[in-house]
Amino acid sequence: MGELVQGIVSMDGKAFVEQLKAENEKFLSKLDAVPLMNSLSAAKGGAIGGLAALLKIALKNEIEAAEIAASWVPTTPEIDAKLALARHAGDEARHYQLLAEKVRALGVSLEGFDPLAPPSPVLAYLRTLDTAVERVAAALVAREAMGARRNAQFLKFLEAAGQKEIARLYRDVINPDEERHHQAGCAVLAQLASTPAAQDSARRAAARLLEIGDQARSAAMEKTGAPVIPGC
Repeated sequence: MGELVQGIVSMDGKAFVEQLKAENEKFLSKLDAVPLMNSLSAAKGGAIGGLAALLKIALKNEIEAAEIAASWVPTTPEIDAKLALARHAGDEARHYQLLAEKVRALGVSLEGFDPLAPPSPVLAYLRTLDTAVERVAAALVAREAMGARRNAQFLKFLEAAGQKEIARLYRDVINPDEERHHQAGCAVLAQLASTPAAQDSARRAAARLLEIGDQARSAAMEKTGAPVIPGC
């Protein structure tokens, strides 16, 4: 997506965010290349062990999102961005707790499970971002858009696997929260990305996050053999 940073023209923040969302969507549309019927067939034939591996990935995603957002709150002076990150951290921590309860109810032990060890490539990248415009563009706009796409697929997978309680958690709590995070991030980014320089930084951060996230998804699919991977 390197070509996307070429030829940036001045535009207001709202117009920029709409353009960035379209660019992100173009990249994310390739996630739809996974044949739905193959995913559902795999879900119906899947064992709890395979599902447990995917749910641990989901737990890792949630705690990493909470960790990075919380760590940014003290070092983000822009008040609207600070508040959006604080709400994000709290919601992601709640998602982790609710999901962990469902995982244990399946009989899956989380004893000795450290979701932050090692940090994912996505978390490692996010830790390098220093400005509010980069942080919001990468974590709240790009990552949440990616997470929403992946979680919509994961929800169908859970329903096909007969995991009604976990599917309900995603449908009624996690996925709606992720959409709110994305919308909040877009609103804040429209304020922050008011100059060509800020827009360039935002675009670069979002593009890099999507690239790293896609690489991590491919690696996880290869490792687990799963046709879908849960999002952030």
